[in-house]
This record gives sequence, C-alpha cells and structure tokens, in this order.
Amino acid sequence: MKRVVDKHTVAHLWANRSQSDARTATGNFFFESDRIWSYGSHFLIGYHTQNDRGHRAVIITREKNSNTTNGQVNIVLSASNHLKQLRVPVAGMDHEQLFEKWYEEIKGIAGNLQRARKPERYISQIRCVFDDAEQYAEFYRLDLPANLVEVGAIQNLSQYSAVIEKEAALRKAEEEKRYKRDFKIHQVQLKDWRAFKTNYINKRIGFDYLRFDKDTNRVQTSQRVEIPEAIARRFYRLVIETIEKGGCTDCNMTLMDRYEVEEINKDFIRVGCHKITMKEIRAFIKKQGW
Repeated sequence: MKRVVDKHTVAHLWANRSQSDARTATGNFFFESDRIWSYGSHFLIGYHTQNDRGHRAVIITREKNSNTTNGQVNIVLSASNHLKQLRVPVAGMDHEQLFEKWYEEIKGIAGNLQRARKPERYISQIRCVFDDAEQYAEFYRLDLPANLVEVGAIQNLSQYSAVIEKEAALRKAEEEKRYKRDFKIHQVQLKDWRAFKTNYINKRIGFDYLRFDKDTNRVQTSQRVEIPEAIARRFYRLVIETIEKGGCTDCNMTLMDRYEVEEINKDFIRVGCHKITMKEIRAFIKKQGW
C-alpha cells in the first residue's frame, strides 16, 4: 500500500476510503481516516459523515485560502462527485456554529442590496447559500433556526432592512436584560462593600464609590485606592472651585502626584481609571460631616 502518492490519488483514495492514510510528497495535502487536510490540521478540507438513518455523505468546506488550497478543494470535490456532497462555510464546525455562519454570510450578501444595480445577482447568491444550509439540515434532520430561515427568504432591500431592525431590537433587549442582571449583582456587592464586608466590587456599572475607614482616616474607593483624609478634603474643595469656574477637561492636575485628573464637571469627575458622580461625592461629604 503506497502512502506517498500524487495529489489526485490522495483525493481519490480518501473519497473511496481505499486505505487509512496517504499524502503527497511535499506533505501539503494528506488524509487520515475520514478527514482530509491542506497543509496541516488548521485547514480541514472535508470529512466523511453519516446520519442517524445510515446515509453517508462528505462535508466539504467553502472556506477560501491560498490558490494551492483552493485547487486542492476542487480536486476533492471532483474525486468525491459520486458521493452526496454537503458544502459548509467551514469544515469542522458544529451544527450551531454552522447555522450562525450561514446566517452571517447571507446577511452580508443581502447588505449589498442597498447599492445594487442588479439585485437579482445577490438574491441568487442568497439562494445558493441557503440551499447549502437546507441540504445540511435535511441530511441531519435538523430544524433550521428561525433567523436563518428569515434571511434565506430575503428578496429585496425592505426585507433585508426588516431583518436588521429586528436584530437590533433583539440585541437591545438582550443588553437591557444583561444590564438588569448585572445591576442586581452590583447592588448586593455595593451594599457589602459599604459595610466593609468586602474590599472590592467585581461587577461595575460604570461608576465608582467612596467610603471612609475610621481606623486609618483614609477615603477608600471601590477600586481599592486609598487617600488620606487631609488630601481628600483639599481635593474636594478644588473640585467645587473648578465646577464653579465651569469645570475642566484635560485638567492638567494630579491627585497625590499619581492620578491624572481627566475631567471635572457638575455631574461627575474622572481621575485616573475612576469615574465618580458628584451625587456620590456630595452624599459622602455629608455623611462625614465635612
């Protein structure tokens, strides 16, 4: 059994499962068992597969690479044309990843409808990509995701726009949901931090907070920075004076010769990586009776 053969023989041996492995003399085209690669395991061209009904097929990538690799993909396609071929965006991805890849690919094609003189060209491309997804799903008896079905049916710009608007609405809703979840966690952590049960708030929601350690006479921030009381008092007076003068950006000043004062305004201050609302600062000052 010869294991070093020409590239066409490599493809035919793989397609017909004639032996367990083979490669070209340069080693840039080879197969082992059911899988065939170009150059190395980082680029899988295709593999043999079987569904739950015992039907066989070959999965072959549509991913583009070098001219050499693209030529090898075509050789594999030709050698396996007697088999059922399923084309996928990237060989080796699982079902969910492939459906997402098809969705993004179709959405990208449909985006061209915004400036297309001949929209039928892009509609045809959408149909071809969606056909690949349908054949794949049918082979494995999978339900296509609703969003993939929706983009697969795009025939014009208005349908594409509707998909984009719906996607934006879903993304916004998910962001709001995530923010509410994070905010609840943040509130619990903030309460514990203010009570000196913890030293740090892991879940930040944009701003930082202040507390006073009576044992050390230091102002502490929720990012674990400590400032002596006397310095904190002076800096507060400077902040108020700056606000009265209209505030500043790129303020050309530092706190403790270490932290750059980036911005001071009536709503918040930014010092180094800290952003603290004036509401938080005033509540802190009032609580300390300064």
